[in-house]
Amino acid sequence: MIPLLLSLLACDEVGRDMAKAFPIMEKLDEDFAEPAYPCDPPFQSPSARNGIVGELVCGSEVQGNNAGGTTLWGDTFYQKAMCTPAREQYDSSPEDIWRLNIPADLEAEVTLISDCADLDLVGVSWQDDSIPKTEHHIRINQCDMDVGRRGGKLRLNAVGKDWTYLVGVDGKGGQTGNYKLRVRCYTFR
Repeated sequence: MIPLLLSLLACDEVGRDMAKAFPIMEKLDEDFAEPAYPCDPPFQSPSARNGIVGELVCGSEVQGNNAGGTTLWGDTFYQKAMCTPAREQYDSSPEDIWRLNIPADLEAEVTLISDCADLDLVGVSWQDDSIPKTEHHIRINQCDMDVGRRGGKLRLNAVGKDWTYLVGVDGKGGQTGNYKLRVRCYTFR
């Protein structure tokens, strides 16, 4: 009986319904919490130009859906660029790529909220106009990735001069869904 109950609770929808009756369950498993925004209809990401869906700056708050994104980055890219050692089948998921310009001596805290799908946040230091591909991995001097559930956070900085990062939203195992991104900047020391 207990294994059956546990397997039923593993379904997010059942878990969320149970959390309504027993709010303590949200504290036991964050997936039981209600989404912070609707999962349907899909949010619209801007159309990509040269692989970039839009520009981010300090104070940006955007929403999107990675379903219409590019498929330039995948497991091999993330491993060779030293973003993450994990292989999560990113090749089968499209990614939205945003360009983030950080003014000199500031740190940007980029927050991803992805309640509707298991989407991950990646920040790639990149100064060129093009999008890096796997063969460009040796030119990437910084790559950070947060692979947590329901979003994540990255801290990206610009020491001494303005710096550009590409911020990607990519799904594990082909997942796509609505997301929100927020950028807050602070003085970097």
